[in-house]
Amino acid sequence: MISIIFPNYNGGQNPLECLSSIEKLNYPKSKLETIIVDNHSTDESITKIKKQYLWVKIIELKKNLGFAGGINKGIKKANGTYLFITNDDILFEKNSLKILVSYSQKHENCILGGKQVNPQTKKFIAGGRKFSLLTGIQTNIKARSPVVCDQVDGCAMLIPKKVINKIGMFDEEFYPVYGEDLDLCLRAIKAKIKIIYYPKAIFFHNPSQTVSKLPLHNVYYYGFKNRLKVMIKHASLIQLSIFLIFHYFLIMTFRIIIRREPIFVPEARALLWNFKNLRKTLHKRDENSHRYTSG
Repeated sequence: MISIIFPNYNGGQNPLECLSSIEKLNYPKSKLETIIVDNHSTDESITKIKKQYLWVKIIELKKNLGFAGGINKGIKKANGTYLFITNDDILFEKNSLKILVSYSQKHENCILGGKQVNPQTKKFIAGGRKFSLLTGIQTNIKARSPVVCDQVDGCAMLIPKKVINKIGMFDEEFYPVYGEDLDLCLRAIKAKIKIIYYPKAIFFHNPSQTVSKLPLHNVYYYGFKNRLKVMIKHASLIQLSIFLIFHYFLIMTFRIIIRREPIFVPEARALLWNFKNLRKTLHKRDENSHRYTSG
């Protein structure tokens, strides 16, 4: 059984189009379950889904828990041996899931990610990524065959349920978006689980739609807040020191003085949040280290 899980928050037509593409998948319907976690939407998207897609399991939340919180609620209700984590603005190519599941069945100790392309131009958007614990920079990998990487995106991610049982679910403090998939992948790597980008599995994605729901100052704030949290959880003291110097003395200076981006206040808020929550983040870091070293 494969459990497809995605959150919805005022998604409009997006979840309906996503479900339409799931209906067309070249995969036995008896071996699929689809779970939508509604993050307290105020539009009519869930009402429409209930009328048009009776086979969908819907979890309705009383408040918006963000991507990680919503997905975790879905994971707890999932019956699948494999979990496919996605978003409401993803469209499935008909063979995409079959390709990933077939590969995963032969290479079980891994997390898989597919190739994301623009639905209009069919151009590459994202897939697997390398991540530097010195600079905090993520670099897209372009490949034609399966390749080991540091991260695959949470909008096209296949995870065996037993992997989640081993490393834990998404960290819900990466609210509302950004960083939760990177953190999960880095935790998996520490547990000796491979992250594999498989470009033959294709998904159509319009990633700007999720971010466009946020005001620009919140895009800046959540982006750096969650990036810094990732670094605190996973980088060594030397790596974290280099990252802070690189970010504050080079990147911020360039963006504020040269590009004149209004990032000073959001960045300061992000730094303050991480300082206030430092003890909790370090506790999670220690907790994860104990989990992986103790088997």
